[in-house]
This record gives sequence, C-alpha cells and structure tokens, in this order.
Amino acid sequence: MKKLKWIHRWFSLFAGILLILWAASGIILNHRNSVSALSIKRSLLPSDYQYDNWNNAAIRSACHWRGDSILVYGNVGIWLTDHDFRSFEPMMKGLPGGIDPLRTMKIVNTSQHDVYAATQSGLYQLSFGKQDWKKIDVASHDTRVVDLVVKNDTLFVMNRSKIYLIDILNDNKIIKTIDLKPAHNDDGKIGLFRTLWVIHSGEILGFIGKLFVDFLALLLVFLVLTGYVWFFFPRWMKKRKSKGLTSTNQKKWTSFSIRWHNKLGIWLGAFLVVTVLTGIFLRPPLLIAIANSRVAKIPFSVLDQPNTWEDKLRALLFDNETKQWYIGTNEGIYTVNESFSQRPKVVENLPPVSVMGINVFEKLENSNFLIGSFNGLFVWNAESGESFDFLTGKEVEARSSVASPIGKNLISGLIINEGDFLVFDYNKGLLGNEVAMPDKIKATPMPLWNLALEIHTARIFEPFIGPFYLLIIPLLSLITLLILISGIVIYLRPKKKKVLTKALPES
Repeated sequence: MKKLKWIHRWFSLFAGILLILWAASGIILNHRNSVSALSIKRSLLPSDYQYDNWNNAAIRSACHWRGDSILVYGNVGIWLTDHDFRSFEPMMKGLPGGIDPLRTMKIVNTSQHDVYAATQSGLYQLSFGKQDWKKIDVASHDTRVVDLVVKNDTLFVMNRSKIYLIDILNDNKIIKTIDLKPAHNDDGKIGLFRTLWVIHSGEILGFIGKLFVDFLALLLVFLVLTGYVWFFFPRWMKKRKSKGLTSTNQKKWTSFSIRWHNKLGIWLGAFLVVTVLTGIFLRPPLLIAIANSRVAKIPFSVLDQPNTWEDKLRALLFDNETKQWYIGTNEGIYTVNESFSQRPKVVENLPPVSVMGINVFEKLENSNFLIGSFNGLFVWNAESGESFDFLTGKEVEARSSVASPIGKNLISGLIINEGDFLVFDYNKGLLGNEVAMPDKIKATPMPLWNLALEIHTARIFEPFIGPFYLLIIPLLSLITLLILISGIVIYLRPKKKKVLTKALPES
C-alpha cells in the first residue's frame, strides 16, 4: 500500500501540468467549429511551426485560372500568383474569418471560367469576373469538402461521407446525392481506430457524449489542482504556524480539496480510465498495432448507421481511359463504375499509403498515377501494379498497407506547372526548387485548433526531443492509468475511520 501511495503522490505531482495541458487541448479539439476563428502567432511557437520554404502544408496544390494567373491553395488559404510565382495576393474575400476555415483542399475551374473551392468550412464559388467567393450549400451536416471533380457540366463534390452532384449551369442546384454502395470487401464491421476515436472523444453518443468527455477533462484538471492543494497546503500551514500565523482559509481549501478529490475521483475514475485507455491507441507506436483491425459496430451509437463510408472519403478522381472512378479513403483506394451503380472494389498492389491520408492523387499517362502521402510520393501503374519512388526512381514493393504511418518524405502537396513538378514535404517544404515564400504568407497564424492538436498528440515537444516525442503519449497514458488505479485502490482499501480535521495542522 505504501508503494501505491508513493506512485499516486509523486507521479501526480510531476505529471500534473502535462495532464492539465492534455485535458484543455482535448476540450478544444472536441469543438473545432467553436474555436475556428481563433489563432496564435507562429512567432510565439518553436521554429518548426514557423513557415519557411512552404513547409507545414502551406501549399497543397494550384489551379490554373485565367491568362497567366494561377491560384495556389492549402493551409494558408487561397493566393493569386503567376506561372513564375513572382508575386502573391490574397484571394479570400467572402470566405469566413479565421485561418482554420480557409484551409483549402481542392480548387477546380470550369469551361465557363468559374472557380470552385473545397475548404474546411464548405464549398465556395468564384464567378467569372468577380473577386469574392460565394458559399454553396450542399445540405450536409459535415461542412468539410475534401475533393472536387468537374465532369461535363456537373461538379462532383465529395465530403468525408458522401458525394454530391451539382449542376453548374443551373444555379449550382444539387441534382443528386451519391450514397456509395458497400464495398465488395465490406464485412459489415468498422475500423478499430475509428471506434476508439469516437469513444475517446465522446462522439460515440453524439454531442451529449462529447460534452460528457469535456466534463471528464475538466474533472481531470480539478483532480490535479485539488491534489496539488492536498500536497502543498498542509506544508504551507505548518510554516505559517511556526511563524505564529493562522491558516483558516488554507485549512478550508484543504478540507474541500480532500473531500471532493476523493468523492469525484472514486465516482468517475472508471470513466477517466476508459478515456485514457482509448487514447493511448490513437497515436504511434500503439496505433500501428490496431491500424488494420476491424470490429463490430457498437449498436445504437453513431457508428451504427447504413452508410458504410461515413467519415472515410478523402479523394476522388475520374479516369477517362477506363471510364471509372477512383475513390481514396483512409482505408485504401477503391474503383467504381462511372454511374456509381456498382459496389466499389478495393485496389490491390498499391504503393505505401499513410493511414494519415492521401495528399496527392493525380492521373498521368499510360495508366500511371501519382500517389502521395506521409509515406512518400510514388508513380503507380494501374495495369501492372508496379510502383516507383517519384523522387529516387527506385522500384518499391507494392502493398496495400504499411507498418509505419510516416516515411522518409512526408508529402503534403504537389503543383504541376507547365511540365514542372513542384513537390512539397511537410517538414522540408518545397523540394528541389526555389520559390521565395513572401513574408505576408509566412505571417499566417496557426489555428488554435491545430495548436491544441499538436499539444494533445505531444508533437509540440518534437523540436526539443526529436522522434522521442512519440513515447510521451504512451508513457503519460501509462502513468495516468497508474495514478487513477492506485487512487481508487487506496480509497477502497479497508481502513480505520479518521476525523478529517485531526489530520490537518491546527491553525
């Protein structure tokens, strides 16, 4: 029992500040839309988070507009430049305030010279001859549009769950919603990662569940703070007593802290244990162990729904040669016929694709595709199944999954400009080319939500300890579990009744 008390006391003392940061960042992550307008200057953050050479996914790609003009887009929003990238002007009039809603995934133009943008905050149109964006309502609960394809006079709009067909010649009217059929290899189950994710965030029970997890985060902060009071105040009162001073208020705060630390800890400690256990598997290295695992859907939860593609869709591409669609998801790439009437089929013999998502998906000539993610950039031939590393030219072993979610090159974007390929690495920025990044773009702040994500995943510590930051989440999770379990065991152990006030120094 002495060892348990030692663990509970000293582990809590040194892990407490990290736990407060953990809890506070988790609350922010649970309410992205509510904090979307808030940001922080990158100059206040470690150098790794400051823009330099188009790093940190500043640019995802570009769209040729009119004349010599092109629109570059990514995490910095949308900027107008020319083919030589000599000058940059913001093109974000009409878009929401804040930097997070400006995050742009795709821009396409039409034969009518109108431009459409898929952003974090929805679908927008820039009409020919105008300079401001107009929002187009796609009647979806999920505003995040991840990809766009123009085919004839129809705009195919993909969010993370469905595909919408918009008639661009008829006032952008939605003419059809595509509910993709279950894939050929669908087993009726769902990824274990997704299951743990919605449990950890509380989304498993919808908005009420998220609020409950927010309450648990606040509870964790309360337990840390009352634990500090329990540890420091009695020592402070002893010093005050030795100086002949009274400690009435300190004694009240200590009594309150002890009472409610014990009560709330024992009543809700089990929920905190579940939250910590689910979170430990959402980041490497334990993420690797569950990345490809599938489990049954939890009945009567947000997971129990007929749309088997919910929150899975990431990319859309139409192949004019084979007249079929390619659908990129967080579980692989699928093909389906032109009308989406058949069940999508999983594509075999793919190059390594990170579970963190596809960032580059382009059709080349002769059945070749460019596929880029945090595992690298590869040329993949759909007929032969062969893959080559685009940057080195070396052949790679084709496979549909990978052991690690990241590789040597973390590909975050690509611009094809007059036969030249501008490749962007998340950490290194633009590879092998020199395009000066203007100071006004470097000054783009970091969304508060993204800062919370960096804190919650411990990536904020990477500039100081390198790849060892990956160990922080599993270690902090194990320490937290020991703190919670030891506290519960100590409280439930048989013990003699004590009068609380006698355990405290007299004022």
